Amino acid sequence: MNKILSLVFVLCSANLFAQKDVILEKLTAYGINEGTFGSGLQDHDATHSFDIEITTNDGTKNIVEEGHFSPTVAVGERWSLQTVNGNAPSKKELKKFDKAHNTKQESINGDVSDNSWKIVSDTDDEIIISFKYNKESLPKKFDFLAECTAKAYINKRTKRLDKAIFTNDGPLKVKIFNVTKLEMTVVYHYIKEENLYVMDTQHLDMEVKLLGQQIEVEELNEYFHYQKVK
Repeated sequence: MNKILSLVFVLCSANLFAQKDVILEKLTAYGINEGTFGSGLQDHDATHSFDIEITTNDGTKNIVEEGHFSPTVAVGERWSLQTVNGNAPSKKELKKFDKAHNTKQESINGDVSDNSWKIVSDTDDEIIISFKYNKESLPKKFDFLAECTAKAYINKRTKRLDKAIFTNDGPLKVKIFNVTKLEMTVVYHYIKEENLYVMDTQHLDMEVKLLGQQIEVEELNEYFHYQKVK
C-alpha cells in the first residue's frame, strides 16, 4: 500500500511540475518568466530604491504615511518612515512601521509555489494565470499573501502583465487587522530599458473585525521615483 501511495504522489508531483513548465513556456511568447511574478516582492536581491505613499482609511480617519525603500541599506532596515500626515513620525509610529515592513531574514525574494500554477482563462485578448507564493519566501510587508490566491492578467496584444488580483483563502492578519475578506489589486509599470516590472499601485479592500465590529478598511499604496542603485 505504501508503495502505491508513493507512486501516486510521484506521478501527481510530476504532473504538477509539467503543468508549471507548460504555462511558463506559454508565457515566454509575451516576454514573461517566473521571476516576473516576484516583481515588487524582492527584498534581499532588490536593485531599485523607491518612495511610497500609503493611505489608510477605516471610515473614521485617514492616515497618510510617506516612506522610502533602499536596497543599499542592510537587510532589516531597508524600509524607512518619513512622515505621517505631513508630520515627523513619533517613536511609536516608527516602531509600528518597522514591524510591519522590514524583513529581518536574508534571501527573501517572493517565490511562487511550484505546484500552484494554473491557467484560469486563455482568450484571444488575455491570458489569466493563478498561483500562490511560498510562505517562507515572502517579505514582511507582504507575508499575508501566503494566505491568498493570485490571478495575473497578461494582455496578449501589448504582451504585458497588466495587473494581479489577490483574494484571501480564509481569515488572515494584515498588519494590526484581523481580516475576514480581502481583495488586493496590484497594477504594474513596465520599465522597458531594464525589461523589469515594478509595482505602480497596490489597492487593498478589507473587511476587518475590530472591537467586536465588522468594518471596511481601504489601503492604497502608491510607488514613485524608482531608481536603480545596485
